[in-house]
Amino acid sequence: MAKHGFTAHWGTDGSVPEQRYTEAGGTDLDQENVACLFDGVPRDLDPSPRFDPALLEQLEKMFMAEVPPNDGHRRNILKPGHHRVGIGLAQPASVNQPCLSQEFVDDWGEYAELPRAAARSVTLHVKGQLREPIRFGGIGLARIHLPSPKSAPELNATSVYRIPAPETLYFPPGFKTPKPVKVDGQAFSLDIGLGPGPRAGRYEVSIWGKEQGQSELFMVSLRTIVVK
Repeated sequence: MAKHGFTAHWGTDGSVPEQRYTEAGGTDLDQENVACLFDGVPRDLDPSPRFDPALLEQLEKMFMAEVPPNDGHRRNILKPGHHRVGIGLAQPASVNQPCLSQEFVDDWGEYAELPRAAARSVTLHVKGQLREPIRFGGIGLARIHLPSPKSAPELNATSVYRIPAPETLYFPPGFKTPKPVKVDGQAFSLDIGLGPGPRAGRYEVSIWGKEQGQSELFMVSLRTIVVK
């Protein structure tokens, strides 16, 4: 963002937050806050930046001043389910404006490795184990288009990034489901394909959980697989 003068959850390579998190080795759910420039001017980065605390505080106050229902950054900061946060900072060499990325992570379990790229005929072995007090709820499969390069003006025209909803959800035995998920205590496992007539795209595998005694499901893990 600092090098190209934009603010967006998409990258210049067309990547999205969960894709970048997956490619960095992440297995949980990542949700992102970002703030930078909007002028689309390419710049070199300051190799030894000194960040003005007042400007950083200004960015945080901007997030926290949001008013519902348009308060996604604020809710991200306050969400009690986030266990981890990673902060990225960069600054152009010629502008006293810090650029900020906040990556919030929900760490509710351990998950078996999935391929980051696969053929359309792949069978995915989705398994893992959730930690108390979260109980297993389901496994989701979604698809978005393959990434394509984006210019700074295109990126500055983007808005809120919403995690794609699953096209298919798989539940444990006893629920209506295309295929039942095997559940043993806190452990779960399922072998699934990419669906009839799989297409090229970024497939998103999500794990859903619920609090003990509650029926509402929420996402606890999201990973991407590039299929060409």
